[in-house]
Amino acid sequence: MISDNHRRLREATRAHHERLETRVDILTQIADPIRRRALVERFFGLHAAAHRALEPWLAELPGLDFEGRLRARRFASDLALVGGAPRGAGVIRVDGVGEALGLYYVLEGSTLGGRVIRRQVETAGGSMAGLSFLDPYGEAVGERWRSFLAILQSERDIDAMIRGAVAGFGHAEARLCAAPAHG
Repeated sequence: MISDNHRRLREATRAHHERLETRVDILTQIADPIRRRALVERFFGLHAAAHRALEPWLAELPGLDFEGRLRARRFASDLALVGGAPRGAGVIRVDGVGEALGLYYVLEGSTLGGRVIRRQVETAGGSMAGLSFLDPYGEAVGERWRSFLAILQSERDIDAMIRGAVAGFGHAEARLCAAPAHG
């Protein structure tokens, strides 16, 4: 059953989510080794900036397991596998727990999409080398998502969550659709 906060977040961000998926065209990018490397570098930058912005607001939030959800270790090994390097992460501003949860909604939601992408790549006979960050929870993705939704439902400031999620999709689009850095 979908919670009210989740429903409102999903409805408020549907167009942003769809635009991001269309613009990134992740399956095309990961099929080419050069584009895959650049994509992993851009994802790293997005997550690094987001985690720095989220930590002050969410690190101690009961039930979240913020540290356990970080993908930093995965990015280190993924970057090594694709021959990439950490790139400047930029800055993301967050004002309060509600906005932080909205931004995290974008990142945590990507674990569901990452699972779908993994299945599509493997079904087509492709490799997931360097893409472990897309499916960080494996079989536990559903359980992790439900626990996150329970936290979202407990937040009272839905307007702040929507602002954070819309901004999160904007940050993701700006980062993931940027021209690849050369060098």
